[in-house]
Amino acid sequence: MLQAEDAPPGAKNHPAAPWMAVIAFINGNIVLACIYGTFSVLLSAVGVRLHVSSALSTLGIPAVNLAIAICAPVIGVLAARVSLRLLMLLGASLGVAGFLLLALTHSYPLYLAAYGLLIGPGMAVGVILPGTLVTRWFAVNRGKALGLVNTTIGMALMPLAINWMLHRHGLTESYLMLAGLSAVSVVVNLFVIDKPPGYNPAGAVEKGAVAGMSMAALLRLPRFWVLLFAFIASSTGSVVLGAHMVPMARSWNLTATQGATMLAAMSLMGIAGTLLYGWVADRLGGMLAIAFVVLVPAVLWLLLLAHPPFIAAVLLVGLIGLNAAGILPVFSYALSEAFGRESFSRAYGVANLINLPFSVLCVPAAAIIFARTGSYNGAIIAVAIFLGATGLVAFTTTRRRRPAAPVLAESLE
Repeated sequence: MLQAEDAPPGAKNHPAAPWMAVIAFINGNIVLACIYGTFSVLLSAVGVRLHVSSALSTLGIPAVNLAIAICAPVIGVLAARVSLRLLMLLGASLGVAGFLLLALTHSYPLYLAAYGLLIGPGMAVGVILPGTLVTRWFAVNRGKALGLVNTTIGMALMPLAINWMLHRHGLTESYLMLAGLSAVSVVVNLFVIDKPPGYNPAGAVEKGAVAGMSMAALLRLPRFWVLLFAFIASSTGSVVLGAHMVPMARSWNLTATQGATMLAAMSLMGIAGTLLYGWVADRLGGMLAIAFVVLVPAVLWLLLLAHPPFIAAVLLVGLIGLNAAGILPVFSYALSEAFGRESFSRAYGVANLINLPFSVLCVPAAAIIFARTGSYNGAIIAVAIFLGATGLVAFTTTRRRRPAAPVLAESLE
């Protein structure tokens, strides 16, 4: 089994490491479930309350995504300077405040402010810092821990729960429930311990200095861009399939219900994918694992060109979902392995910023291709090529000499 770059032979994790992983798991699941697991369910009720069209009410999610992209690099830098416990408490508190505002307001501008100024920044913390906490505490078996943390069980359960809450009690009570769930993270984060005793990763320096690599230093390294574009390719495929699965299924003469079933299979297989690829990362190392996690779905995407019958399509889409979900623990592991644990938060933060235009533009791009050609084949081929090209580059990089230990940051970016 491969060990992390800063784990000597025979190293063991601190006894408190599993508890930090549980805290990270709770944070990640709550923030994703409360936002992405509820938004579409509440959409029609929001439109009625605010007296706006469905198009305007959907702008809450773009506001969240924009806030995440802007805040993630800042949070990545702050994680090296400020207590993780303090930052995680702040992020969860912003989520509580955002959902309380949504429960009370009937104003559309305040609706957007709740998502863009409170929930979005809070989610940026919930995306970056759970992985940062795990990378600090796990010197060995880090991939498995990251796989567990990125297992989004809450995403599978929340749509049903919030649908019941909405129809039984109403929109205000639904948002109050989400505020209460976010408050659970506040309580749990009181028990965060920033780092294990004696923590001294590669690149650590005396107290008061910045350990790891600066963002500028990271952006100058070809290896960072290899990992980043593999991550972007996988994320792009997930967004395109998630947004267009139902109309894509209908273009294959399948029903909307069958398309929704395929989407559910993608999500359910994704839960297994995070655990599986966390184990794979521990066994193969970050770069080889990330090559594998994007090359396999490249082939699966090409098989979609055959417009398979329903059962075969469910299997293919489920396997794509398994690999797509695996990118999260593998990318996190690869960043910490290649650049050191103290560089992880900065690297992951800037990665989310660079990924923003791809995640925003890929959905309308696929829609334009379909509108002009009457088929999704062009979009499918484009995603497959993107995955295949980035996977091959990552695979060839595994044959090269690994870089030296991370250098010290030149400045706080």
